[in-house]
Parts: sequence; C-alpha cells; structure tokens
Amino acid sequence: MKAAFTGHRPESFQFTHDSDEYYDLEQMIWKEICHLIEDGCDTFYCGAARGADIMCGEIVLTEKITRYPDVKLICAIPFKEQAKGWGIIWKMQYQELLRGADKIVQMCDGYEPGCYHIRNRYMVDNSDVLLAVYNGEPKGGTAYTVNYARKKGKKIIIINPNTMTKTVIPAREI
Repeated sequence: MKAAFTGHRPESFQFTHDSDEYYDLEQMIWKEICHLIEDGCDTFYCGAARGADIMCGEIVLTEKITRYPDVKLICAIPFKEQAKGWGIIWKMQYQELLRGADKIVQMCDGYEPGCYHIRNRYMVDNSDVLLAVYNGEPKGGTAYTVNYARKKGKKIIIINPNTMTKTVIPAREI
C-alpha cells in the first residue's frame, strides 16, 4: 500500500510553530502515519513543500530510522528550485528531507504554470490513500489535491488543523 501527503503551508495554521497546538497537530499526524505503516503502507509520497508536507516527510524518515527500515519515502518535487525563496530554516529542512528520501522525482525542469498540480496528481495517482492536513478551505493546492483524490476514488484521511479532528473518506470504485 502507498500513501501521499498534502497540506497547508505554515502561514495557513491558526497557531505558530512553537505552540502547543502545533505539537498536538504533529502528534495526530504521527499517529496516522504509524497506523498506515501498521496497516501495510510501505511507501509514502511527499511533495516536500513548507509546512505539512515537510512535517509528514520528517515523521516518515524518523520512523524509517527508528522502527520501520523498509518504509520508503519518495519526494515528488514540482521543479528543482522549489525552495529558492524560502527562509534558511525551511531550506535546511527541505535539503535534509531530500537527502533522506529513497527517491526524488522532479516533475518539471523549471517553474511553469501548473507544475504544482502536476506534482499533486502524480502523488495521488501513485497512491492508495491521501493523508491531508486540510482546514476545509475551498481554494488552494490542498483543496485541489483532496478533490482530485475524491474524483479518483482514493481513501482520504483529513486532519483539520483548526479543529484537531479527523475525518476518513473511504475509497470507492470509479
């Protein structure tokens, strides 16, 4: 079984990186990733974007090092310079994530319109389940990816960072 991640950038959260709420969110995500691994998920697709993507990828790498060495992390990046305009801390986390990945798949040579959607469709198309850190906003890349996974009949696990609740949308035949 394979899973993909999608989620909001940190500025979309209603709390800061050093808050109790951020820690609680991280623990909810960690628990879900461990459930996926225990249920037979051995491959995770991560878009390696700031925020939820990097958080999820770091959790997978930690689990790979500490308990589940056979788990694979595939970083699907939209283009090589994805992190160019980021702050130094995010750039360091991004580079660490790419170094720890089992495979890096680059969608486009450089930035082009739609490259993030190409990346998101690739991850959903190659996975069985989508783990989304999603607040329900109807616009943006996370909404696009959740809706695409719905159309593809994928199982979707949504963790809402605003309410700290989990919703599961079961897979369906398409």
